[in-house]
Amino acid sequence: MAATTTALLLARSKGVLALAWPLSLNSPQASPCIPFRNVLRLQRASVAAQPSRTHASANATPLCAGDAPTPDAESLADEGDYEWLKRSRPIRIHARLLRPKGNLIGSSKVTKIVHFQRHGQGTHNELYRQWTERTGEPPDLSEPDPRKNPMMRDDVVDAPLTEKGRRQCEEQRSTAAGLDGIELVVSSPLARTLQTAHCTFEDHLPYNAQREVKWMAHEGVREELGQLLCNKRRPLSETEFEFPEVDYTHMPYEEDDVVWNNHVEKTSKGDGIPKRETTVDMSHRAYQFLVGFLHKRPEREIAVVGHSAWLFAMTNAVLDAGDDESLIRPMFKQAELRSMELIFLER
Repeated sequence: MAATTTALLLARSKGVLALAWPLSLNSPQASPCIPFRNVLRLQRASVAAQPSRTHASANATPLCAGDAPTPDAESLADEGDYEWLKRSRPIRIHARLLRPKGNLIGSSKVTKIVHFQRHGQGTHNELYRQWTERTGEPPDLSEPDPRKNPMMRDDVVDAPLTEKGRRQCEEQRSTAAGLDGIELVVSSPLARTLQTAHCTFEDHLPYNAQREVKWMAHEGVREELGQLLCNKRRPLSETEFEFPEVDYTHMPYEEDDVVWNNHVEKTSKGDGIPKRETTVDMSHRAYQFLVGFLHKRPEREIAVVGHSAWLFAMTNAVLDAGDDESLIRPMFKQAELRSMELIFLER
């Protein structure tokens, strides 16, 4: 078994993230460690030096507040019945791709410009690709046995970027640098999205930007909850230490991944196996994030870095894009940046 499997190791030595390879399932030869660029100058920081953080603000929007059902509640619509679901919500979110030099069609009171980005290639993406290449078919992601589903292995928890993923994000940096109206960057709290945000939007970090740009982590943007361990968050203290420029006060202040653990506990009754979050249930989270958090923010232009399944749920089961198939249908590619105008209209 040791000859055919490998470990994904996160080495954080002297504040520098390194990914230890290989990921290959059929080659025992190791490649050298690939350092992730230390954009935060973590050598100057230490866990002890970090100021203590208060609990989540009383004004922070809870993850499943309002009309969004809890993960174990029955979905309001069948999978695929997305139009009915969008019509059932009290606020419609009209969206269109923002073309270069395009004119806004909504008033400033109800309109946000949001630059959505999917993270670059993660170690779990590469492991999935290599598994498929070796076996001739993709792994069954519903399979709880880690010998049959590599996303169930302990060494893929909170999967970081690969070297390819880092390059993908750096290739987007020049585009992101030209988005000089950004006032807020929001990221999922998982490692690969925070790394993606820091690579792509490096010119908007507090010590680089010419004006104030806020950085926040938010649970509402994270990937599918449930079974796949690549989507489980590592201890919060490690994330805070690696990314000290980010504000975490809109997250539950828990060292362990309380959002993940609550979902597992609520959905694993009976057979003891947690259920994967559905697209409809992810859309409830996306809707609550957009309406309960983003819409209420004072910033007009915002960058949001998330995940493929979450972005699919948002574009297909939350946003009303009319006939714009280029906004809805295509899955976000790795590190893809897609700018949109969102118009929030109450019924």
